[in-house]
Amino acid sequence: MKKVAIIFIFITSSVFAQENTISLEECYESMLINYPLAKQSDIYSQSSELNNKNLKTAWLPNAELNAQATYQSDVFKLDLDFPVTIDLPEMPQDQYKATVDIKQLIYDWGRIKSAKQLESVNLKTNKQTTQVELNKIKDQINRFYFAILILQRNEELLKVMLNDLETKTKSVESGVKNGMLLLSDLYALKAEKLKVNQSIREIENQRLVTIDILSEITGISLTNESEFEIPQFDIERSEGLSRPELILFDYQKEKLDATSKIISKQNRPTVFAFTQLGYGKPGLNMLSEQFDSYYYLGVGLKWKFWDWSKTKHEKQIISLNKDLISTQESTFTLQMNLALKSEDSKIKTYEDAIESDIEIIKLREEVSESARSKLDNGVITSTEYITELSKETQAKISYETHKVQLIQSKVNYLYLKGEL
Repeated sequence: MKKVAIIFIFITSSVFAQENTISLEECYESMLINYPLAKQSDIYSQSSELNNKNLKTAWLPNAELNAQATYQSDVFKLDLDFPVTIDLPEMPQDQYKATVDIKQLIYDWGRIKSAKQLESVNLKTNKQTTQVELNKIKDQINRFYFAILILQRNEELLKVMLNDLETKTKSVESGVKNGMLLLSDLYALKAEKLKVNQSIREIENQRLVTIDILSEITGISLTNESEFEIPQFDIERSEGLSRPELILFDYQKEKLDATSKIISKQNRPTVFAFTQLGYGKPGLNMLSEQFDSYYYLGVGLKWKFWDWSKTKHEKQIISLNKDLISTQESTFTLQMNLALKSEDSKIKTYEDAIESDIEIIKLREEVSESARSKLDNGVITSTEYITELSKETQAKISYETHKVQLIQSKVNYLYLKGEL
């Protein structure tokens, strides 16, 4: 029974540890769901759906109710001299009319179809703009995530140094009691312990703030107990970019092309049918003084055949805007390629630094060990020992920092390429 309980505790602890472990990919995925900007895509989709419904109504009959009552000071009369007296009817001076005017589009030369195409491109462009903005948040996540890892490594190494100081403090206390070491040696060690403890608290506070910021960005509930995985990425140095901005540039050009199509069709003729159902006094018989119903049907043509080169100028403007987008695309690609070269240089620098760090640590450990022995024998002061121990710890901090920075540079390289 005791064995079963131990196994259960072990499994539970393992599961809890896994649940409390955070990866860089999980931060990305959570941000894409929880970040407020992510909700824009759904809003754009809903708005586009409504716009398409409005465009479809252009093919439905358009009905309009009109009513009016008028009184006119004079009316049309026939003032003719006839050999005999003829009583000619006169138009009434008061007139009343209520009509229902119905208009049905028959042919629009592809205007509505082009408008739907533009709406489709608009939706793609808006959604891609959101993706570009969300992709920028990844860069923030990278900076805070790796800052946490570096702070975590620094804290761990300072705690190791603190343990060494505590161990050596006990040894020096014994030496002071035996008269082999000076009291100042003990005070120097205690002062250094306080200093290291202060550094650890500062790092803990920085780490908590950074974790809180990362939690706000990603929407993940993170605490000081959260474990952050060290990402493992390999990079391939190849030509070409897969950035979302490049897709956005293509969509922006496509949007201008769709707008140009609409402009080309705006002066084309449209054919429509119309009818009017009316009731009033007079009806179609203008000389009648009785209320009467009436209707008429017809087919119409509307054609704006001259616009003083407005369409031509609008197309030229669109062409210039496409040139501007091409210029922005070339500038962006150049900037990304320069950034990639810079990041590639950092990767090589960190790789070289790590090799040197390993050698430095070996030498520093030997020096510290020698200083530790000399302090025990009263050959050097505790201040000299602290100096060597600090150098060893700093060498290890540099090594751990360079390892994290190397991974961060690889992640940045993949981010700049658009592969992350």
